[in-house]
Amino acid sequence: MTALPGFTIRAAEESDRAQFINLARLAFMPTRSQADVEKEMQAEPLNPPGGQGWVLADQAGNLAGRYRHLELALFFQGVQFSMAGVAGVAVAPERRGQKIAQGLIEHTLQRFHEQQIPLSMLYPFQHGFYRKLGWAWVGDTRQYRVSARHIPLYSERVNVMTYRDDLQASIKAVYQEAAQQHNGWLQREPNRWKGYFEPEAGQEIYVYAEAGTLLGYMVIEFTHLEPTKTQWAIVVQEWVALTAAAYRGLIGFLASLRDQVTTIVWNTDPKDPFPHLISEQRCDPAIPTLPFEFGLTHRFGATGGGFMWRLVDVMKALELRPINPGVPFAIAFNIIDPVFGEQQISVDFVEQKMCPTQQPAATSITISVEHLTQLFCGMRSASELQWLGAIEIEGDSTLLPKLDAAWQATPPFCWDFF
Repeated sequence: MTALPGFTIRAAEESDRAQFINLARLAFMPTRSQADVEKEMQAEPLNPPGGQGWVLADQAGNLAGRYRHLELALFFQGVQFSMAGVAGVAVAPERRGQKIAQGLIEHTLQRFHEQQIPLSMLYPFQHGFYRKLGWAWVGDTRQYRVSARHIPLYSERVNVMTYRDDLQASIKAVYQEAAQQHNGWLQREPNRWKGYFEPEAGQEIYVYAEAGTLLGYMVIEFTHLEPTKTQWAIVVQEWVALTAAAYRGLIGFLASLRDQVTTIVWNTDPKDPFPHLISEQRCDPAIPTLPFEFGLTHRFGATGGGFMWRLVDVMKALELRPINPGVPFAIAFNIIDPVFGEQQISVDFVEQKMCPTQQPAATSITISVEHLTQLFCGMRSASELQWLGAIEIEGDSTLLPKLDAAWQATPPFCWDFF
């Protein structure tokens, strides 16, 4: 653990409000005044439902750092996992470079481990910083900036209508049903929906319904992407579709706006078939783009390096995670963890479950907690990591394909930011 002499890490108190907000301002919005930011955040509780602020204070009560722990849950392979979100990590400018952030993160991981939380998630300011503390990049997001005229005009678009206040419960139900079928989507508690149905200027919600039953929706934002700001674009901030018809209807609705809107920005997960539906696999020619620098190839989509996950209570995470059917086998994991040290866990893979056992397995894999997290969520495979020399195996190497088959899953995606 990183020593921070002269400082105390404690829960945030109301008397910390001004400093707590100012640290966030200096880290995330330094061009704004303290007064403006305080006024904007005056109605926000320091410790909102499902959230707890933490601070690093010196003996005089001056804050050197802060973060917020969010008590969340997410779905993975049809199972709901408790998850600790880490948000708003900020260090006073005069204290940066003194391992303050590292000390805060190590503290929060110790707390999560004591609470037997299987997973933690955050959106990093630098992936490399958190990777050194065991987090793994798993949030692979895709974005397509395409011409509205290249999107198919599906006939199901006639079932799209504008949002009404009486549709709130139906939208929440659609999200909940979809979330249980997707890896990484959050279990949205009431506080996560706060403000959702009060979109900012330029934002709109549209829904897809058949015979009075809501089957999908999307949140869009009107904006300009080109320097002259003469052409309208729509950024799709969130879309949810329970059926293929709802999916086609939402896409067709966007296409029907082609006389008003030039560009559609479609944000999505890597498995979405959207890029195969476009008539031209290229970015909208109406907006400036860099050349692709690879032969006769057009720039089309972009990959976003988003959120990170970390296994915290590894034993609990393994016990919760279902595996795919297959022949039983056993592996011992020698886990290298930069915060908790080395840990050895032997696991029986049997009856679509992982069962930690006291019986040592004949085959062992030495692996970092970062790479174990990526295997756990389906982001990477053990065979790939062995090929790269990122893991070491002792014993029967033919078990690696079995491990890959057992853990094969769609990598996580998430609509929520924090």
